[in-house]
Amino acid sequence: MVSSIVKGFLSGVLLLFLIAGMAEGQYSLKDVEEKIYCPCGCGNVLAECQCETAVAERAKISRELLSGKTPNEIISEYTAVYGSSILVNQEAQSIKKASKETSMNLLPFYIVGLMVTGFVAYRLGKGSRKEKNGEKRKKKEWEI
Repeated sequence: MVSSIVKGFLSGVLLLFLIAGMAEGQYSLKDVEEKIYCPCGCGNVLAECQCETAVAERAKISRELLSGKTPNEIISEYTAVYGSSILVNQEAQSIKKASKETSMNLLPFYIVGLMVTGFVAYRLGKGSRKEKNGEKRKKKEWEI
């Protein structure tokens, strides 16, 4: 009795892994949508565009994926029809993403720059308070 329960459990786990493996073999619609621009000419990536052309193209891509085509085959078809300008420039997208992630806050540098500028202006202003004949004027009691 225990061995039949264990066999049932093991066969269930095996079935689960088989289903997960088959699902992993399926390609996602996003695999294609994020690599091409919308064919309508709006300049948006197909995954982000909401125009009628984009909706129709997403439906077409979905049908092609279900029929067994790979994302590379679908992208090759789009490239053959629309040319290489339909492809999203992955290098430019990765540079934009990296610059957003690594940008640093420059406010402390601006504050230090203002403080240095103020100090230099103060020292230059203090040095220019001389009389015309070259003598320093007398300080008043409230001046530093």
